Amino acid sequence: MENPFALFCALLALPSGALADCPSSADLDRGIRFHIEGGDTEVFRRYGPDVIASVYSSGGEDTRVLLGRGMYVLEVADMSQGAPVAESATVYAFPMAPSEMPLPSPEAGWTVNVAVKEAQGLDQELQIYSFGPLSEVSFGECVYTMIPVIQSYRPDPFEVVDFVNWLPELGLSYLVRSTDVDGEDRYVYSGIERVD
Repeated sequence: MENPFALFCALLALPSGALADCPSSADLDRGIRFHIEGGDTEVFRRYGPDVIASVYSSGGEDTRVLLGRGMYVLEVADMSQGAPVAESATVYAFPMAPSEMPLPSPEAGWTVNVAVKEAQGLDQELQIYSFGPLSEVSFGECVYTMIPVIQSYRPDPFEVVDFVNWLPELGLSYLVRSTDVDGEDRYVYSGIERVD
């Protein structure tokens, strides 16, 4: 018979998410689904080397975002019948491959010049990333390490600031709040599961 005390100690040594059978980065091949208060969902999947695809679903409309290293927006496009709508796409061209983009680290930052291509033409912007202190975030019983990220852009007449949570254990990030001159939008993520 196994020693119950040894078993208890072994369970304590596991990450808190392991006790609840929570998704891990290995599940990105099939997909990790987040639930947002209000009924929206966001599904993250591995798209290619160092790129994660996120599909945000709200009210029957889907938007796909490609994220370099799971953090930096490479493309945003509306979806129709499961495919991105080319004419809706905004593409962000960084001056390096996704594999060379820095992973967020606590109390650090990164500033980069990005070319932005959309239907109206080509432009340039400075993207400024401020990485906050190491913290934790929970989705039901699943608890993950988190680094809060504040993103701002120059020039930007709309004064957009995006607040993002980076989950190093999963290798992905998600938007929790966005502010601009007209106000703010908040997104409360309440659950997480593997995609079957």
